[in-house]
Amino acid sequence: MNETRKRTNMRGLILLIGSMTVGGFIGYVFSSGAVTVPENFNLNPSIYYEYDVMFGCIALLSLLLAAFTVLGLAQTRRMKDEPKTDGEIDNFKDKALSRVMQFSYYTMIITLSWLLMSFAHALGPGGKESEDAAFMLANMITALVFMLFSFYLLNRTFALYNKNYPDRQLDLSLGNSQNAQRELFAKMDEGERWIVYRSSYSSYKATTVCLVIGMLFFALYSLLFGFVPMPIIVLALILLIQQTVYYREVRKYS
Repeated sequence: MNETRKRTNMRGLILLIGSMTVGGFIGYVFSSGAVTVPENFNLNPSIYYEYDVMFGCIALLSLLLAAFTVLGLAQTRRMKDEPKTDGEIDNFKDKALSRVMQFSYYTMIITLSWLLMSFAHALGPGGKESEDAAFMLANMITALVFMLFSFYLLNRTFALYNKNYPDRQLDLSLGNSQNAQRELFAKMDEGERWIVYRSSYSSYKATTVCLVIGMLFFALYSLLFGFVPMPIIVLALILLIQQTVYYREVRKYS
């Protein structure tokens, strides 16, 4: 066990030294002026209107996710209940329903982001006087329709879940999500709770890494295109809140 700990410490030390070396090299390159961005460089590829390529890609992604969700709902409804074999946690219908719920959440997240960005683009400084007012209005209306449809699909997915698991139904009423989560967790057996623990901790680690990478990305963006502190501050606050909640729960149940 001591040998394993020594190898782990050595690996961590090498990673730390390597990270410091790479960071120092990047800082030297940018401070020396060796890397410069052309004045005519533009991160906004457009064809007819400003940001039309970005919003078009988001709309296409939302359409594909919604189509996959609708198709999954239709297929899952037609499936018959199958008896579970020994050692099997989920049958084919359970796995299909899990995929549908995953696509429903993806659709809701993408369409909500689309709606918020369309409102920010249209109602931000210069948006009202822009020549692209017609495009902005159509973009906002389309995003709103897609978002409402995504919430409808998510509601239908939860309804299908309640039908498939009548003994573990989720309360779909507004403002009761926390109670519904507690009730659902209380109905799980030991194996299902272990799966939730593993999944939650993996999600926690992935979110931590993504937040740090996001801060590094916006720091690099500031070096290239100008200082933008707000995204870094927001990501740092999210990381602080995440760590605070985690250790608060650890102290509560330890």
